[in-house]
Amino acid sequence: MSITPEYRNNLIFEVDGLESVFAGTPVAFVDKLKIEDGRFYGQLDNVLSAAALVHLFSLGFEGTAFFTAQEEAGKSWRYLLEWFRRFGGSTNRLFVVDTSPFPDLETVNKQQVVLRHKDANASFNLESTQIVEHICKKEKIDYLFKDEYVETNNKKRIAMGEQPQSLGSTELGRIVSASNGLVDGTTIQIPTTGYHTMHESASVDAVEAFIKILKKVSAYKG
Repeated sequence: MSITPEYRNNLIFEVDGLESVFAGTPVAFVDKLKIEDGRFYGQLDNVLSAAALVHLFSLGFEGTAFFTAQEEAGKSWRYLLEWFRRFGGSTNRLFVVDTSPFPDLETVNKQQVVLRHKDANASFNLESTQIVEHICKKEKIDYLFKDEYVETNNKKRIAMGEQPQSLGSTELGRIVSASNGLVDGTTIQIPTTGYHTMHESASVDAVEAFIKILKKVSAYKG
């Protein structure tokens, strides 16, 4: 494969064996999941979330799950907000599922799931967040609030003269910010390492805890 920069500041990828493919043809690759030492390895982001939701339906879940386009480009929230404006009305029980990256195995193994009070765009719904936190406590699931983790690390970074890190931008934060109170909720995330690589990993234990939380949330009547 060769990469050729063009005058329009773009890149052209020339891949051996694809010479006959017409421009505009979707191209993808098939990754293979590996399970080693109690961890899943592969390109996991979005795949784990989608698989967990499909599994939830196989168990009899009768709610609504949204699969939106352009999540990686940060635009998927627009489609979801449009749906709520046209059909869904208002809600404070939107649970957005995703992965959450950490720098190494030592750090990632300190929690089974990742929650948030907020991201760089907005604060999340307190009641929904407390529902998930209550489930974690009751089921003895180790959890961490990512915003608290980043803020604690930022205090250390500032003390050392380094630039603070962003709280991160999530799909939920964008839709909360843009909906002016119409849509609210919280996030439930699987902690991972190697974000957006072929060696992204998550523990089997974390995925099992994630699915357990989804089952409890879907059955919650409070």
